[in-house]
Amino acid sequence: MSYRPRYFSDAEFRRCTPSCSLEQMDEGFLRTLDKVREYAGIPLVLTCAYRSKEWDLAKGRNGNSAHTRGKAVDIRCNASVTRWKIVRAAIDAGIRRIGIGSNFVHLDNDETLPQHVIWHYYE
Repeated sequence: MSYRPRYFSDAEFRRCTPSCSLEQMDEGFLRTLDKVREYAGIPLVLTCAYRSKEWDLAKGRNGNSAHTRGKAVDIRCNASVTRWKIVRAAIDAGIRRIGIGSNFVHLDNDETLPQHVIWHYYE
């Protein structure tokens, strides 16, 4: 990998669930993620990044997630003001796929999936 993110280290990706590395992430997505961090002006704590197709399937998912292509992250978020900063920065940085959970924000730029969407994980 030739691009080294400005705001994120390999250690942050190793702390994700499941553990992963910078090398498993899409370089273009990492560039965009750096922009999100810069625009948000706050630390972004990653909880999930790359997931193998096998890991996804074992968890009951369909195996076709942007995470399986290294084009997605979940960012810890426990406050509405933080959620606003992340979502606003993501849109400004060009992210066109956003998911909102009770304690995280999902961002991805997988062009093989529907674009200009925001969804939630609430039941």
